[in-house]
Amino acid sequence: MAGAEYKVETKKVLLVDDESFNLALLRLALPASHYQLSYAAQGQTALTMIHEDKPDLILLDILMPGLTGIDLCTLLKHNPLTADIPVIMLSGLDSPADARAASAAGALGFIPKPFSAEKILWQIEQLTGWC
Repeated sequence: MAGAEYKVETKKVLLVDDESFNLALLRLALPASHYQLSYAAQGQTALTMIHEDKPDLILLDILMPGLTGIDLCTLLKHNPLTADIPVIMLSGLDSPADARAASAAGALGFIPKPFSAEKILWQIEQLTGWC
């Protein structure tokens, strides 16, 4: 169709990691044309943000001080208001135990660090069906 415009639907993604370097890498990996990003450096802050403005996806670090990623994911999956939010866990420890813990907490996927932009985008596409 001549003159037709296609609008890409942006998805709200919450990035949760206590390391600012990792948040910066994730921000660079996810194009602003497709993703509306918000950030949290602590699990408790993320929990508040999730209840104020429900994201379409959460990328969540496993190891954080205070409310850990595993604890936060478990809380979300046991709450009917947040149970349907897909969570992909990130970890600096590429261990089968971390992957199992993420899965047991209800995470949709697990990505070990360091990660590439391509791997993050591929996982999001594979696990959510978003293009």
